[in-house]
Amino acid sequence: MANKLDDIFSNSLKSVEALAKLSSNDIRDGQMSSVFLAELEKLIQFDHLIFADSSGMAIKTSGQKVYVGNKWAFTDGMKGNSGIYVAMPTNTTIASVGFYAPVIVDRKIVGLLFSSFDENTIKRLLDYKVFGAHASAGIINTEGKNLIALETMKIQQTSIQGLPKDNFKNFLYTSKFDEENRNKIIYAYTTRSPSSYQFKGENDEIQGYIAPLHSVPLSVYSNFPTEAANALYTMGIKAGRMLQFLLICIFAGYIVYLMIVQLLIRRNEARQNRMANYIAIAENTIARAMIYVDAENGTFEDLSIMPMPFPKNGRLDDLVEGFIRFNDDMQNGDDFRTFFNVTIKNRKVLNYIPSVVFCSLQPNEKKEYITMVYIPVEVKNNVVHKGIILFRNITTEKSKEIEANRKLSQALNAAREASNAKTTFLFNMSHDIRTPMNAVMGFTAMAKKHIEEKETVKKYLDKIDIAGKQLLSLVNQVLEMSRIESGKIILSEQKCNLENIIKALSTTYGSHAETKGILFTATITNIEHKFVLVDGDRINQIAANIIGNAIKYTNENGTIMCTLEEQKCDRDGYGIYAFTVEDSGIGMSSEFLEHIYDEFTRESSTTVSRIQGTGLGMTIVKKLTDIMGGTIKIESKKGQGTKIVVSIPMKWCQELKTEVTEQKTITTIPLKGMKVLLVEDNEMNREIAEEILTENGLIVDTATDGDIAVDKVRKAAPGDYELILMDVQMPRMNGYDATKAIRKLEDSQKSRIPIIAMTANAFEEDKKNALDAGMNGHLAKPIEVQKLIQMLTNFRQS
Repeated sequence: MANKLDDIFSNSLKSVEALAKLSSNDIRDGQMSSVFLAELEKLIQFDHLIFADSSGMAIKTSGQKVYVGNKWAFTDGMKGNSGIYVAMPTNTTIASVGFYAPVIVDRKIVGLLFSSFDENTIKRLLDYKVFGAHASAGIINTEGKNLIALETMKIQQTSIQGLPKDNFKNFLYTSKFDEENRNKIIYAYTTRSPSSYQFKGENDEIQGYIAPLHSVPLSVYSNFPTEAANALYTMGIKAGRMLQFLLICIFAGYIVYLMIVQLLIRRNEARQNRMANYIAIAENTIARAMIYVDAENGTFEDLSIMPMPFPKNGRLDDLVEGFIRFNDDMQNGDDFRTFFNVTIKNRKVLNYIPSVVFCSLQPNEKKEYITMVYIPVEVKNNVVHKGIILFRNITTEKSKEIEANRKLSQALNAAREASNAKTTFLFNMSHDIRTPMNAVMGFTAMAKKHIEEKETVKKYLDKIDIAGKQLLSLVNQVLEMSRIESGKIILSEQKCNLENIIKALSTTYGSHAETKGILFTATITNIEHKFVLVDGDRINQIAANIIGNAIKYTNENGTIMCTLEEQKCDRDGYGIYAFTVEDSGIGMSSEFLEHIYDEFTRESSTTVSRIQGTGLGMTIVKKLTDIMGGTIKIESKKGQGTKIVVSIPMKWCQELKTEVTEQKTITTIPLKGMKVLLVEDNEMNREIAEEILTENGLIVDTATDGDIAVDKVRKAAPGDYELILMDVQMPRMNGYDATKAIRKLEDSQKSRIPIIAMTANAFEEDKKNALDAGMNGHLAKPIEVQKLIQMLTNFRQS
């Protein structure tokens, strides 16, 4: 019964909504005539039908006017909502259930349409039979008050008759309900949940069921005799299959009945309901607008709220031309004609949803992209009769697509520029590498010719040494740039004395500048806090690149001035330290200054300037400055010189304590007889190292791979090896793994043998990796003989 009432109430609300749409065409000056209202009432099953204008004054079919502006249903309806309201019975009024829906004319709510069922109609809806016996039902609210009281049952049961209309709860306490069943009913109607119950009547036991209505906050309760239920149950056992068939027929008949009722109600509003369905489809597909297409007759009707560049209805040909004129991109004209002529007019059912995108210019001069799709809604014999055109704003998606294409184009251009820069770099590097290589090979050939002339050979070897250092500098800068770009640079902040850094720079580069006849000065000004926490190696690297360039590009009798100044910083405990290098060199053009930080770029090639370089120095300076949170400023004029200011924030720290150590007399221990295991896979490197060690009196054993070294140490007698020189990159077992294996040997004397990394992996993290693997020291290739001998001496002394 509850489901039946829910269906009736829901369908009735839909009927009122449909009538509201239908009646919008007959509203004049915000009013509806009582004659038209009476004609509408004849088409429906409601007991009453009234129209209320926007002021709250309502007119009945009889022409009588009443004021309903103080009703909550009127207030809610004027907000554009439709709904159901319940009027509880009083001493002067009968119960009723009403429905309301807004009447909209030209997108404006001009009033409400109200309809209702009175008490007698609702009672008829509540009557039904169970197994030939009459049964009845009532309706109560959540407070236990009756909307419709339970009527007399025709079977023998009288205790429930004469029920007060206003309070069902009183009946529960005056009838023969036990506490359990009474509480079940009260809980059911207060919480709006279903429940069964039973109580004893005068002649027999009464069974009942209470269920909530979902359309309104009410519950339906219904009683039927236990004898009837038992008889029905008995027959069900005897003829279960027949009963199932009958129930299915009854249910189907009920459904058919509802369908017939709805068809009769909607007889004059079928087209409006179809439009409502189309709108619902459009809303479900997030449509911005909708056009109803009658493909069979070649007409259209615009159902959109947004303005369109064509009439609200007309021929499809007018629609096509209107869109072509409306489209900002006229190149899409053919797409529109194909969309309408092929997709819509041909009326074929396609296995995809056809669409076309157009662009329109908004009043704010911004472009708006709309996608238009066609969806058939009425198809007969595989031919489309009716359809809808839906519009959706895809400006966001289209903008993202355009932005992605723009970024892709930028990335492509950047890749091309990088490729061109690298090509230029390789062209320049080819000369820069070949120049020292030519010196190495040329002076080597000349030394061979003058092998007996000691002084001449020494002069050639010195020049070969200079060329080799130039090559090493080129390689180091390229590798440093690669490490910075890959994010492998990790700042190691330590306590530093800035005065010592400036003094070191003055000592190192002052003598270099002096050899070129350049006046070099380094000064400190306004330094209040000279002790800071900073990565001193990176500061030196930045200074080395800038000062190195200044010396390179400053001619004889020129000047280079370096200053370090402390400036205020917004962060507590920090200062901004500005390092300035100003020279009187050849300067740079304004065009080149725009690309000075680009990789592999130089003002002019070394063929012209005869100055070697990679074009990476200032790129490294800029990236290191950014990593340290600083800024860099460059001023330069061609032929007048260059001024570079690097400003980096540094944290102040306490003054460094200088440890005073007692002077000790150190006796240099000769290396003669020292037993060393040399682990090196490259034959040439192994030969060079072995020759150097042998010349200094060491006893050298060699291994060509890490696993061979581990095996030799394992099998050696204690004291056979005093120290191991270990390469890192080897074919089968690298130096790190070999060191770890040696450290794990059971013989403590062997596992503690000092191991020094001797490798081309020359960066700070490489040194750290060597120490983490268990090595005791690190020497970078190419081997500097003095450093090698000094380190061997230190280990032998210890």
